[in-house]
Amino acid sequence: MSLKRLVAVCIAIGSMVLMVIGCGSSGTKTVADVGDYEITTQEFSDFFQSAAYPFASAQNEFDKSREVLDSMIVNRLLVQAAYEKNIDKLEELNRVVLANKDKFLLDVLYMKHIADKAVVTDAELKDFYDKLAYKVRASHILVKDLDTAQALLERIQAGENFEKLAYDYSIDPSAKRNKGDLGYFLWGALVDEFQQVAFAMEPGEVSPPVESSFGYHIIKLVDRLPNDQRGEFESMKSDLKRQISGKKRLKLMQDYFAGIAEKYTITIDTTTCSYLLRKREFLYPPQLMETLPKGDFDVDQLDRNERELVLATWDGGQITIIEYLQKAKQIPNELKPRFDNHDSLAITIFELKKLEILTYEALREGLDKDPEYVRKVRLFKELSMADIMRNDSLPKPLPPDDGMLRQYYDEHTNEYMNPAKVHVYEILLSDELKAKQLKKELFSLNVFKEKATDLTERPGKRVLRGNLDYIERKYFPEIFDLARKTPVGKIGGPVVTMGKYSIFWVVDKVDEELKDYLDVKREIQSKLNSEQRNVAFQEWVKQRWADTDVDIYEDVLWSLVDMDKYSATDTAAGK
Repeated sequence: MSLKRLVAVCIAIGSMVLMVIGCGSSGTKTVADVGDYEITTQEFSDFFQSAAYPFASAQNEFDKSREVLDSMIVNRLLVQAAYEKNIDKLEELNRVVLANKDKFLLDVLYMKHIADKAVVTDAELKDFYDKLAYKVRASHILVKDLDTAQALLERIQAGENFEKLAYDYSIDPSAKRNKGDLGYFLWGALVDEFQQVAFAMEPGEVSPPVESSFGYHIIKLVDRLPNDQRGEFESMKSDLKRQISGKKRLKLMQDYFAGIAEKYTITIDTTTCSYLLRKREFLYPPQLMETLPKGDFDVDQLDRNERELVLATWDGGQITIIEYLQKAKQIPNELKPRFDNHDSLAITIFELKKLEILTYEALREGLDKDPEYVRKVRLFKELSMADIMRNDSLPKPLPPDDGMLRQYYDEHTNEYMNPAKVHVYEILLSDELKAKQLKKELFSLNVFKEKATDLTERPGKRVLRGNLDYIERKYFPEIFDLARKTPVGKIGGPVVTMGKYSIFWVVDKVDEELKDYLDVKREIQSKLNSEQRNVAFQEWVKQRWADTDVDIYEDVLWSLVDMDKYSATDTAAGK
């Protein structure tokens, strides 16, 4: 295996492992034994929850659980074979694993400080459910400061129109469109500070200024109605739990990051900043200075020593000028802080270095010794080993010869057909009567093109004078079917498509035809290679499974099915 492919494989597997971020322990029961290896309920839940499947019934969930478990067993068989071949000793593999370890430190840090603390109680579930009894409709005016909000409230109380003030003064981007109207919404849809006030109000009431992370809101309750979409409590518990847990995690994360920012205070080296500003003044005339980004610097104008000047420090780390300028490339110039705005610069540097600071914090907490961290790193390595084993170490079947390729081509001609096509120009209109009348008036293709340039409502086609080029049935079924019956040089339609009325001029037709064998030979070869390798792999799995003591505990697997999501008839199969 090449290093390039190994890195790509490991990155993909790392992403798969990281999808289980935030999953708490599901217990330590064994759901399957594969030789001397135990697949625990925790390991199974990590994989199964990350897939986020929708299920129609408890049996459907169990069947999918069993499918996932079987794939995990196959992976474990590959891992065991990989250990036998000493794939775990590959230098390239271990180098890539080492380079990705920080991701799992952050994973465990997240679990410790956020996921494991986002516990949802039965009382919280019931309270959330009760608050879903009604939906409310509200409008709001959002402004930046309390003084402005208070002044607007006084104008409303004096009789001025709420909607007009929202249109004129609200900083909510949608206010110019909806005049502050948020429509109907349920509890949980908006930030807590807003909804706490809105759901306590009566229709027609206007609130005093309400502060949230967005600014200051003046809320007007427009209507309150029963929520006829609310189901039974038991059927909604799982969804409610996910919603509440998600909100708790978000709040915990925000608070945790705030604490980390306070703990690792970014100290700006003001001497370095002043040096950069003076150098800019020395390099550029005042007229040019006015046109340059205020928070950026041309790296080419810095020598080696200047590039390594320290721009900021914090407990456990620092950032140089060159590192900052390189990382800040991802920030639009208009958002980059000026070098003389030290507070904004510190905030920006914290955001740029946040992951490194969090990794340092995780190491200070000793999380590199945490059993969950060790487990995740091992899982990442073993999944990589399984992929190497399957793709590079199992015996490969002989490639198909020319006779096999030709035979497949002859027996599967339907797979290698160029579809029939029709070249048409089109005018798409909303008015059926107008489309019918226009069809009678068009007597040549040139006239048709001129009208299409002025009238067609198909996006992007006016500039092309209505030219749809050669269309296939799968993209334009209604037009295609009628165009195939319409003679070349004639108008067809109107036909309903996209909810509108299409008339078209048929320019040319191309019948379905078989692709040349040589043009598809490589495609057939790839297909047969893949099929043969899959068959060989399935044979290997079958033999390896037979040679290994594999025990599956379906009662444990059933215990992982969340029965609360299903009705009594749905869950009967698992009892």
